[in-house]
Amino acid sequence: MKEALCHAFCGDLKLTDVPVGYAVTTTFRKDDGDSIAFYLVRDKTRTGVYRIEDDGTTIAFLEGAGVDFSTETRSDAFQALLEGHGIEFDEDEMLLHTASMPEADLPRAAMRFLSFMLRINDFLLLTKDKVASTFKQDAANQILAKLEGKALVEQDKPVSGTLSDTIPDLVIRAKDRSPVAVFFGTSAQRVNDAIFLQMQALYETHEDLQVIALLERENVIGHDLRRRASNRLTAVPIYRGDESTAINRIEREALGANLSTVH
Repeated sequence: MKEALCHAFCGDLKLTDVPVGYAVTTTFRKDDGDSIAFYLVRDKTRTGVYRIEDDGTTIAFLEGAGVDFSTETRSDAFQALLEGHGIEFDEDEMLLHTASMPEADLPRAAMRFLSFMLRINDFLLLTKDKVASTFKQDAANQILAKLEGKALVEQDKPVSGTLSDTIPDLVIRAKDRSPVAVFFGTSAQRVNDAIFLQMQALYETHEDLQVIALLERENVIGHDLRRRASNRLTAVPIYRGDESTAINRIEREALGANLSTVH
């Protein structure tokens, strides 16, 4: 099991035996700095059957931070997120969990569970009422202008039907080139999203995909995450102070060294 999970997660996890089964700790982090972790809980009556659970604190933490899941909009969004990832919420236990499944299904299900755990933090980002930076719009406008007539650029669309859990800010599609997914790195969350999408493409769906995280500034994320992103993604350019070079780097990845025009 450990080998299969490690392959699915590109080695970015720690698997620990615990009385109920296994504790899985990933290198992805929540807003509070803690690693995203979950449990593979062994079925007491059936051999080789497990279900995936969180530690029962995920929703409690979000509610304590001010997320109100009782409003109609938030409730509907939460239910859609649960259904989209095949996850159930036990209100009595405050527990997020999957249905029971055979051991062979765990690697793919664990990727889906991690995707959910990354997405659930978006509720916290909305609650913090952060002021949107002009960075995203500025960068998007420059990329669109740079690639006009050379490539198709889609905004807020999935890369493909099999990579629909994580939505990049832009997907660049040029003739005879693999797609390039661009994430605007306004937070650690979005850089984590970029790494997760690259992992899915490489190890789950086996799709040819380049992923770029465009950081507004170098200090937007910590050193450890920047190192992980640099080692796993196609490029992690810095925008502020060197805007044209950063956009040119994205153009080169999208079109190739020759920057051929797409007709």
